[in-house]
Amino acid sequence: MGVRKELSAGGVVARQEDGVWLVALLMTEHKRGKVWVLPKGHVELDIKERVSDAAKREVEEEAGISDLAVKNQLGVTRFRFQAETAVVHKTVHYFLMTTNQKQLTPQADEGLIDAAWFPIGEAIKQLEYDTDQDIVQRAWDVLEGRPRQRRRKPPTSRNGGGGGRQVRIRT
Repeated sequence: MGVRKELSAGGVVARQEDGVWLVALLMTEHKRGKVWVLPKGHVELDIKERVSDAAKREVEEEAGISDLAVKNQLGVTRFRFQAETAVVHKTVHYFLMTTNQKQLTPQADEGLIDAAWFPIGEAIKQLEYDTDQDIVQRAWDVLEGRPRQRRRKPPTSRNGGGGGRQVRIRT
């Protein structure tokens, strides 16, 4: 069994409606059931794609959002999981993105079965992983102009593991 490194990028996509920030989440099916996640995907290193460009492309593809403005880099998560043939060490760069587009279209051929806008506080509660929750909280702080807050407890899966261990966020 080998080890494989993967580089991905994604986004916290926000839009404002009636003074409330909404965030786009995608539903996928994991071994433990249906879970809400942030849009993300692989950086195309063979064409020397920039991480921010990959984040925008992946959000466009996975959520069907064509009207996107990339704002700030929010942070980087690192985790590992067991794939069929290797242990995967994955690094994901997240960016804050804004849009006025209301329509979401989950990318079915990537296993995405639903997409929805959630008020940002509710989005944090819906996400499967603590590190994703932290990234959305960071986005909320940026959107509201609040100072960055540090997380005190180590990040872990909300449901106690089974789908990869989230290890840390860095900015």
